[in-house]
Amino acid sequence: MKKFWTKEIEYKACIIAALCTLLVFLGVSVLFWFNHYEIPLAVLTSGAIVTVSWLFLYFNQKRKTHKVSLDIFFIYLRLGLIVVLALLFTFLQLQFQMIIISPIVLVVSYLIISLSTLLAYIRKDSNV
Repeated sequence: MKKFWTKEIEYKACIIAALCTLLVFLGVSVLFWFNHYEIPLAVLTSGAIVTVSWLFLYFNQKRKTHKVSLDIFFIYLRLGLIVVLALLFTFLQLQFQMIIISPIVLVVSYLIISLSTLLAYIRKDSNV
């Protein structure tokens, strides 16, 4: 456990986001049996977006030439994807009564998983 806390912040956030996504998805996966598949799929989609964005930020950090502008791009891309997907699934739900992914759960789970990655900043001073 001590090795985990000495890693880079991006690495810790990626692992925490993946674990949080898995735990929340397993918690709400029981809703598949009650034909509310839009909720677990929303959790899985938002968690995948957060995890992949932290992974890209980690890879950018590991490059020889770290670019801050690329970090900012990945952060805004993550937010833009969530907004576009929420608007798309809201449009599909209102216009065509197609419920694929719940837009409200998509945004809420994005916020929960993103805020859980703040745990990566615990013991930040021990990073070298």
